[in-house]
Amino acid sequence: MIKCIICDLDGTLISSSDDMEQHTLDSLKTCIAQGIEFVIATGRDINMVVDVIKHFQLDCTLILNNGTQIRNREGSFNEMHPMDDQAFIQIAKLLNDYGYLLAIHTTDGMYSFHNADDFWDYHMQLLTKAHHCKASELPVKTFSVKERYLRTFHPVSTPEEVLSNGVHVLKIDARHKDIEKCKNIKRLINMDHLCISSSYEDNMEITTDEYNKGLMIQSYIQRQGYQPEEVAVFGDGENDAEMLSMFKYAFAPKNASVAALEKAKYHLTKTVETGAVGEGIDLLKQMQLL
Repeated sequence: MIKCIICDLDGTLISSSDDMEQHTLDSLKTCIAQGIEFVIATGRDINMVVDVIKHFQLDCTLILNNGTQIRNREGSFNEMHPMDDQAFIQIAKLLNDYGYLLAIHTTDGMYSFHNADDFWDYHMQLLTKAHHCKASELPVKTFSVKERYLRTFHPVSTPEEVLSNGVHVLKIDARHKDIEKCKNIKRLINMDHLCISSSYEDNMEITTDEYNKGLMIQSYIQRQGYQPEEVAVFGDGENDAEMLSMFKYAFAPKNASVAALEKAKYHLTKTVETGAVGEGIDLLKQMQLL
């Protein structure tokens, strides 16, 4: 029987507008009410998850920043695995010199080498380019509302200044608006102690190489006393591939990346928009596992 459901957030559980298909939400809440533990495993930091869990009234464990942090909703339990300081300084300086917009997620919010207004202008250029629309046409979500996305924002001048504040770096989101200017950048950032979890040079997520979603989940289920066959996992992205490879009951939505589909044992017929997680829960019920 399934005792724990672990689910990626963006592209798996919630849509591009931070919405959740109703059958999926109802199914999850039924499972939680029956005593099944629910865990969100995401690349987002706590600032970008808090609105989601409040809106949908989900009481769950949170695996954040691509597996470098795990905490409960209240933060009374909060385990973190930060990036090596020297590796952070080296990669941050290199990417900043190449013109990347760096969102540096730390144990004390988000840091950047831009001031808030300049950061937001660059961020909006990237969002509108990705969505092929005007700023006014973007879906309303944490990423597109300045007061939400920058609620823990700290402008600094150098990587050393970040560390001088006594914080630890959990993840860097590095994005560039001109792919031609950052071609072949990955050959320069093959640095010790770092993991890059995106295959795109203009959009990278960088963390320590000591922890990821898969390793954090493995550690957590052992701590909770679950057997692997008692856990169901859902994910759509490249950073979900290892997590999906670890479990018998591993589901990927129709919109999943090639890497996720290769590792998932079950390919769902629905996308995140139409309720892929709800479909997976229905399958588990049909297999009499819920």
